[in-house]
This record gives sequence, C-alpha cells and structure tokens, in this order.
Amino acid sequence: MAELATLNNNDTSELRRKLSILQEISSSNLLTDHLSTIVNLMLELAINYTGAEKGSIMLVDPKDELYIYAARGIDVGFIRSYRVKIGEGIAGHVAKTKRPLLVRDITKEKRYQSLLKGHYRTNSFISAPIISKNRVLGVINLNDKKSGEPFNEEDLGFVKVVANQAAVAIENAMLIKKLNAKAEELEELNKKLIESDLVKTEFITRISHELRTPLNSIKGSIYYLKVTKDIAEAERSEFYEIISKETDKLINIVENLLNFLRLEDELKLIDRTIIDLQSVINEVKESGLISRRLREKNITLSVRSSNGIPTVVADRVRLIQLFVNLIEWLSEHLNPNDQIDIGVEKNDYVDISISIPHQLPEDVLAFERQLSSVILSNLPEEQLKFYIARRIADAHRWRFEIENTPERFSITIRIPDSTRNRVNAIVDTCLNRFIELVSEVLDVNICSIMLSDELTGDLVIRGALGLSEDIIKRTRLRPGDRIAGWVALEGKPLLIEDIERDPRFSKTNIPQYTTRSLLSVPVKIEDRVVGVLNLNNKKTQEPFTKIDLYIARELSRRISNFLKGLYSESFTEDEVRHFMTTLENLVFIQKRYHKRQPLLPELMMRVLEALSASEEEKSIGVYVSMFYDLGLITVDESVLKKKKIEPSERRSLRIHPFTTVSLLNNFEHSNEVKRAILHHHEHYDGTGYPDGLKAEEIPFLSRVLSVVDAFCAMISERPYREALSKEEALREIKSKAGTLYDPQVVEALQRVVRS
Repeated sequence: MAELATLNNNDTSELRRKLSILQEISSSNLLTDHLSTIVNLMLELAINYTGAEKGSIMLVDPKDELYIYAARGIDVGFIRSYRVKIGEGIAGHVAKTKRPLLVRDITKEKRYQSLLKGHYRTNSFISAPIISKNRVLGVINLNDKKSGEPFNEEDLGFVKVVANQAAVAIENAMLIKKLNAKAEELEELNKKLIESDLVKTEFITRISHELRTPLNSIKGSIYYLKVTKDIAEAERSEFYEIISKETDKLINIVENLLNFLRLEDELKLIDRTIIDLQSVINEVKESGLISRRLREKNITLSVRSSNGIPTVVADRVRLIQLFVNLIEWLSEHLNPNDQIDIGVEKNDYVDISISIPHQLPEDVLAFERQLSSVILSNLPEEQLKFYIARRIADAHRWRFEIENTPERFSITIRIPDSTRNRVNAIVDTCLNRFIELVSEVLDVNICSIMLSDELTGDLVIRGALGLSEDIIKRTRLRPGDRIAGWVALEGKPLLIEDIERDPRFSKTNIPQYTTRSLLSVPVKIEDRVVGVLNLNNKKTQEPFTKIDLYIARELSRRISNFLKGLYSESFTEDEVRHFMTTLENLVFIQKRYHKRQPLLPELMMRVLEALSASEEEKSIGVYVSMFYDLGLITVDESVLKKKKIEPSERRSLRIHPFTTVSLLNNFEHSNEVKRAILHHHEHYDGTGYPDGLKAEEIPFLSRVLSVVDAFCAMISERPYREALSKEEALREIKSKAGTLYDPQVVEALQRVVRS
C-alpha cells in the first residue's frame, strides 16, 4: 500500500508539473508581443521540460528558407550562416510535410538517413512544425537528452503543444511588427513631407527676395522715364541700360528657378533605398483601393518569377505609386474575369512586366506617343494615371516600354541591376539608420558619418542628423583639412573638450554648434581609414568624455565590419536585409529603453581600470554596459515593478539575455560581446543562469558587469523598495562575494566607490 501511495503521489506531482508548465506556456503569450522574447521563451520551455541538450527554433524567410532564429547549445557562427530550403534536411522535410518527427535512434531509422547533413551529430531528436492557418511559420528542433535517454511520445506531445502555442504567439508578434513598421513608415513619410514643405518655404522666400530687387529696379526706371518730360539722351540711355541689365538678371533667375524645379521634380524627391520588390507587390495587392477595383470586375492578379523576386534600388513610396497607377489604369480597360499578370525576371537587369490577355485599342494608347508635350489639364483621369506612372519610371532613369499585340498588351519596366548603385543605396540607407542609433545611444543632437569619395579621396557626408541638406551636399574635406580631415589622415580618434582652448584647431563659426566639445572617430576597414564619425552637441550640453569615446569607437567598428562585408561582396542579400532590419529595430528600441543610468558605464570603466584591464577590455566593457539589458524592453513594465512575480513572468525575465543577443545579432559581430551579455546573470558558485557556469568559466566582462549592475540596482529606488546607501550596497555585495560575485571584482568595486 505504501508503494502504491508513493506511485500515486509521484503521478500527482508529475501531473501538477505538467499543468504548471502548460499554464506557463499559455500565460507567456500574454506577457509580450515581441517576437524574439516569444521564440526564446518557447524554446526555453521545450528544452527544460524535455531535458534536451540542444535545441533551436527556425523561422521561414521570404525566400521560403529556414534560418535559425533562436538556439541553445549551438555554435554562434553556425547559427548565423545556416540556411536550409523547405524540403531539404530534417527541418526542411518537417516544414514541407507539416508533420512532427520523433526519432529515438537515428542509427536504426534508415528512412531518415538521406535527410541528414554533415553537421548532424545526434541520435535522438524531435522536430515539429509551427503552423498557423495551414501556413508553416517555422520548425522547433530538440536534440539529445542530457540524461542520454531517447525522446519519447510524451516529449513529442509536449513539443507539439509548444509549437501550437508558438504559432499563435508568433503570428500575433509578426502582425504587431508589421503594424509598428507601417507606423514608422508613415512617421518617416510625414517627416519627409514636413521637411519638403520647409525647404519649399525657404526656397520661395529666397526667390521672392532675389526677384524683388531687379523688378523694383525695372519698375523704378520705367516710372522715372514715364514721369520725366525733359530728359537728356545720355540719361535716358543710362536708364535703358539699367532696365536691360536688370531684365537679363531677371531672366537668369527665372531660368535657374526652372532648372531647380525640374531637378527637384526629377531627382531630389527620389529617395533611393534597397526595396524588397515582393513586399511592395504584396502591399499593392492588399491595399483597399486596388483590391476593391479588382473585386468590382472579378479580376485576378497573379505574380510569377522563375528565379525569385529580387530587391531593387528605388524610392519605395514612388514605386508603390507606379504599381497602383498602372493597375488602376489597366483595370479601366479590362473585361470581367480578366487577369493581370505581373512577371519579374532578373538577369543583367530586373525586368518587371505587367500584362493583360488581350490588346488595347489604338486610340487608348495614342496619347502615349505625345507624352513629352502633353498638357496635364487636358488629360482624362485614367490617362493621367498612366502619365504619372511613366514619369515615376523616367525619374528613376528606368526603361519603360509598351507592347500591344493581338494576344496581349504589356508594359515592361527595365531596372538596371547596377552593383555600384545597389551598394551606394545600401550604404546610404544603413548609414542614416546608424546615425540615428548613435544619436540615441550617445544622446547627441548633431552627428554625421563621412566616407571617402572613390574618385577624389575627399570626405563627403553620407549620413547625418541635425545638419541642413545644404551643408550635407556642400561639405567636402580633403584628408588633413579641419577636424574630420585630421582624424582621417592620422587614423586616430579625437576628443576635444573645449575647441576654443585647443591650439590645434579654431572653432568654425557654425550656428548649429551650441557646445565647444567635439568627438571624431575614424571608420576603418582593417588598417585603412575609409571615413569618419563626427559627434557634436550633447543634449545635456556637457563635454564629451572618455566613455563617449569608447562607445563611439565600438559603434564605428560595427559599421566598419558591415562596410567591409558589403564592399568585398562577402555579404549575401539576406545578410544585408537582416542587418538593415536590426538597425531599424535597435533605433526603435533605444528610443524606448528605460534602463539607462549614466553611473553604470562610468563605474564599469573605473572597476575595469582597478582590475588592470587592457584598453580593449575597457572599451568593450563600456560598450556592453550600454546594451546588455536591451531584452528587458520586451518585458511588460508592470512585471518589472512587482515585488513578487509569477513563475511564467520569472522565466520571461530569465531569458532576457537571449533576447538581447537576438536583438543585436546581425549588428554585433563580436562573440566576446555576445558571451558577456549572455552570461551576466551567472553566479560565481554555479547557481546562476543560463548555463550554470562558475568561477573562471564565466567570461571576465560578465563577472564585472554582474557586480556593477547589482550595485547600481541596489542604490536606485524601485517601486517595491527604497534605495540603499552606497555603504549598505557594498556590504550586501561583499556578503555575497564567492557565492554570487567574483571576490576580486567585489574588492575592486569597493576601492573605486570608496575612493
């Protein structure tokens, strides 16, 4: 009876554990709508429940390839590079069949041998699809139990539950991400419209001032000649000369005005960036205007491509306008149940063809031959749509052709796939995002990044914040000229606390500069200087410090690493896209990051100095201290204010280092930085997380960050407790030396704080 009672108690305990975990899975979906947190949380639950040694969650990208989004126990380098097509390998097979797979011993399962790839070093594994509305979002994989036993049906059942919950949460997170992206896009568009209005206002003011002088001279001269009866011939000739000169000046101003407006219309309003053509077409198809037009006549719109739909260099807003106007124009001339076919082919060019299955009447196309001399007010509305689309193509310098045969009518837009244009567009887009990130991290109003011109070697501004368009376009510096030129020539960073007291430079009288402190850092590819990062005007109006220098230097190294990969063509298109997305996300997150404390990076640097750390370790340590807890942005703020948190909330907090690394992943190339962030909650005695490392197994920077972070938290007020004094915090940390904290780091902290 005693044995039976024990068995019943064990069963009851196990049932409670399962119910607890299932409840945690359900409640975890309510904690956050951030994709990285959800994926890491689901993986953590699956690994903990099944006792797996390794695991990963792979998601499907736009090219229908699986890539590793989150992983445990897998090499970082492998995670970044691994891609598998749907249908290939174990994960690809599961994604294709949409059926979960349990293998107890691969050596005995001959039918799966052909699916294995060289990297597979496992006997027992589970692979389950993550499916939402019959669409595969990804795959969850678990490999090898820590106990050495094979996975069983119970493990598989639990993983299927996790996969189902993950599908709901991931779908929701992706929708939220799309909404946020659309909101950011609308915000950016609104910003451009405001800037455009300001530029036009300034332009009109300047032109009106320039026109006023010659017009007044002409008007005054004519009035004098008109009212003066007796006037000498010499004097009359003099006034005629004034009228002639002022008229010439007026003609010159008007011609310049017309040239400016033509250039403004053709080039300046085109904001070229790298555009995912597939996403643009999808957006056009799903837009209310187009979907309504197509429904009215039951018209279907199909998209085809034999070698995948590529990215193009274009203005996103203009490209959408082009598609919308052409499809609207075509729909006017379609019969019920007709079809519009969009074909995309990439060879030396990207050719976009938009066709319908019959020809158009010649009178419909007659106006197209006189577009260069057309008067817009005389065009019917549907022809105006065609005209606008044609002008957008012309402004981009794209080839635009129509073909009208008995079988079909088609419009072909040929986009040059120039490597140089693509690289320049990528660089400009990324550098402007990078500058936004720098301004948020270092809290500055004015910053710019200059790169060397390929032909002249001059430094030109490729990304800027807080500078006028006129300054951006006019600024060109030779190496050695002024501050940025000096930094480029010497290849050394320059920190100026007060430029008026620096004998090497004289302050340039630029009204945007409200502070006398400047920071300029070289951007290098290996040992070659390719540009300069310039920082001015801290929002606090305080001078720049060594900490700012460390952070700026580390940030410049990240953008240098990206430029190196881009210029050497070693980056794939996916890697470029992921890098750009990561930059956008980091800018978005930095604007909302609540855990900023000026003391922490300062203390991090001082403690590292007390530990005789190298200059490199100090630089990286300060940089890490600015980003290490970004993952907390995905946790509901109400959870962070609680004195007592639920198990599901505790787990979401524990996985925040993985979320941080995931947020930084495509931007951060240093494994040392990632390991420092990942392990800053390990305990010196091995009781911490995520891997239970102890003593010297814990990365050096993680051990330092752990102590500094704890001290700064203790002396800060929290909703659930008052702040400790510095001495109280030091005593508390000292009492945990050897258990939670590295004793040497604790001693260094005490010396720094008390000094």
